[in-house]
Amino acid sequence: MRKLRLLSILALAITFITVSCTKEGPEGPAGATGAQGPTGANGATGATGPQGPQGPAGPQGPQGPAGTANVIYSSWFTLTGWHDSTMTDQGLCKVDYKDATSITASVISQGVVLAYIAPNAASTFAYQMPFTYTASPQNFIVSYRPSVGKMIFYNVITNSNLGGLNLNATYVYRYIVIPGGIAGRGTEKAAEIKGQVYTESQLKNMSYSQVCTLLNIQP
Repeated sequence: MRKLRLLSILALAITFITVSCTKEGPEGPAGATGAQGPTGANGATGATGPQGPQGPAGPQGPQGPAGTANVIYSSWFTLTGWHDSTMTDQGLCKVDYKDATSITASVISQGVVLAYIAPNAASTFAYQMPFTYTASPQNFIVSYRPSVGKMIFYNVITNSNLGGLNLNATYVYRYIVIPGGIAGRGTEKAAEIKGQVYTESQLKNMSYSQVCTLLNIQP
């Protein structure tokens, strides 16, 4: 009986040794990739780096349009000295004067002089003279005549023979002198402006804003 127990223990030991020495099997396949984890918080902004060197200067832009040389224009002014007078082609009228040293004999014979009237200094529009006003009971025309060293302004009532009016003192006036006239079309005076010839009548047919734009004048 004792011998049988010893043999059983020996057989169990041999089985254990055999199992322990069995060769390891091959590695199994890799498992699937797990889900991506949440994005982490942004880190703090780094310090501003040093300023880079100044870039090269850009190319020079094209030359702007040429202004109109020798054009002279007055600021807006009032006339408060209207008085009775007589003009050869107007008869009895009211006149007033404005010194204008820019008006020379050459300007009168060759240049172009324009004049404008506006209701007041704050007005956004102006009328070229001669300007005709029609309102009851008196209609009148206000115009101008260049003279050496001055501008002569006059007004005449057109629906009566009463002469002229003492115009409202709030009215403002302005003149523009374009000297250096060139040979015009026929006997009409003309001026070259920005490479183009304009006759006196063409300039007088323009609105005040058109003339200011053409001559680069601040209205």
